[in-house]
Amino acid sequence: MTIPPIVRQIVVPVSASDAYAAWTDQIDQWWPLQRHSVFEHDNSVAFVGDQIVETSSTGETAIWGTLLAAEPPGNLTFTWHPGHGPDRASTVAVDFVPIADDRTLVRLTHTGWEVFAEPLDAREDYRGGWIGVLDAYRGALPVSSDEDQDVWLILESTPGLAAEGSVLAHPLFAEHLVFIEKLKADGVLVAAGPLPDSSGHGQTIIRVPAAEAAGYVDAAHDDPAVAGDLLVLRVRPWHVVVPGH
Repeated sequence: MTIPPIVRQIVVPVSASDAYAAWTDQIDQWWPLQRHSVFEHDNSVAFVGDQIVETSSTGETAIWGTLLAAEPPGNLTFTWHPGHGPDRASTVAVDFVPIADDRTLVRLTHTGWEVFAEPLDAREDYRGGWIGVLDAYRGALPVSSDEDQDVWLILESTPGLAAEGSVLAHPLFAEHLVFIEKLKADGVLVAAGPLPDSSGHGQTIIRVPAAEAAGYVDAAHDDPAVAGDLLVLRVRPWHVVVPGH
């Protein structure tokens, strides 16, 4: 059985370089250590060399992971094994993609579930955990002023863990269509539909004001088909050079 990745996106009101720095250089200022840590209290976390290290008040250390690739300000990839040795490491990639002036799409992708004794349980735990982590990260960043610029976003969808048989026949897919109709009613829908050469794959294209991009990306994750793991959502900015209208 192939276990799909966790993919979670947010839009933050800073440049890609500032978003990257906040994740790497300032992780101790926003990581929710009270909920996600190895030691119980009075601890800190930081990137130390090529490792992510938690340090307790008594000087004990726990390695959470090791950098595999770092290309600032675009992306970083690291192993991930808080509370365990490197033999229990999965992989996390974080991409920082500019979508407008001082606005960045941050995409987290978590893979490698086969290392866990109970991979489906581990994936479900992390699905909820990463939501809180990304919310804490975004909450630590400054608030940006409104912008008049529009951005185009492609909402790619691939079959998720709940997709057994036809995605289109699943009850949650009807809720996905309701979400698309809401985008249409908002006046932001450009086009939506399945990709006939890839079963269960589809995409929705929206055009939204930059200041509202964060809300629409959040709403796309709240789509019951995505929240219910029927679909895995991947958001991609689209740089439109020649619009049709």
